Amino acid sequence: MKKSILMCSLVAALAPAGMMLATSNTALAQTLPLSRTVTPAIEGFHVEKVPRLEQGAALHFHVYGTQNATVNVTIDGATRAVQMQETDPGRYSGSYVIGNHDRFQPNSPVTAEMRLGSQVATTVLRDGLVSGGTAQSQEPVRQLASKDAGVASAAPGAAPPPPPRTTERPRVARYCTSCAIVEKVEIVRDAVGSSRPLASDVQAAQRYRVTVRFNTTDATQAIEYDNHPGYRKGDRVRVNDGVLSLDKE
Repeated sequence: MKKSILMCSLVAALAPAGMMLATSNTALAQTLPLSRTVTPAIEGFHVEKVPRLEQGAALHFHVYGTQNATVNVTIDGATRAVQMQETDPGRYSGSYVIGNHDRFQPNSPVTAEMRLGSQVATTVLRDGLVSGGTAQSQEPVRQLASKDAGVASAAPGAAPPPPPRTTERPRVARYCTSCAIVEKVEIVRDAVGSSRPLASDVQAAQRYRVTVRFNTTDATQAIEYDNHPGYRKGDRVRVNDGVLSLDKE
C-alpha cells in the first residue's frame, strides 16, 4: 500500500516537468526557419551594340537576375568568355574587346550562364551585336579582293592597304652648259695655189664643219674635222674643250 502511494506521488511530481519540456521543444521548432534551396533566375540580358565588328571594338554586356551568383557570357566564335561582375544587387556587367583571332559574326549565338551553388540558369541573347541591322555587309571585303587579286582580303572595317611604292623618280629639269644641238654639217674646202689643182690636192683640202647651238646661251660654235664626224642635223651633243660627243642622257 505504501509503494502505491509513493509511485503516485512521484508521477504527480514529474508531470509538470514533462509538460514544460514538451512546450520548450515546440517553441524551439517554431523559431527555427526551414532551410530551402534558392534557384537562380535570369530576368534580363542586354548588350550595348557596336557599329561594326572590328578589332579593338568593345562589347558591353549586362545580365539581371538573382543576387550573389556567378555569371559568365560566352560568344560563339570568341577566344574567351566574359566573367561578369555584380555591380549592383542582381545586376552583372562585363565587357569583351574584339581581338585579331576572334571569328564571330553579328548574329553569332551569345549565351549568359548564372550559377548559384549547384543550380544553373542560362539564356540566349535575342538581339544581334551590331547596331543598325541584324547583318553586317561583307561587300567592302569582296570589292577589295576583286580590284587586286594579289592583295589579301582585309578584315571588316579595316583600312585598305596603302598603294605600292613606285621607284620612278620625278623628272627634274637639268641645267647643262655644255649641252647643244647640231645645227648643220657642211663641207668646206681650203683654197689651193695652182689654177689647176690635182685631184689629190682637192681631196686634201676638203674638210667638214659641224655647227652647234648651245641650249642655255643660244650661242653657236663651229668645229671642223678632216673626216666626216658622223653627226647629223638635230643630234643632241655635248661640247667639252672643242670635242663633240653624243648626249645620251
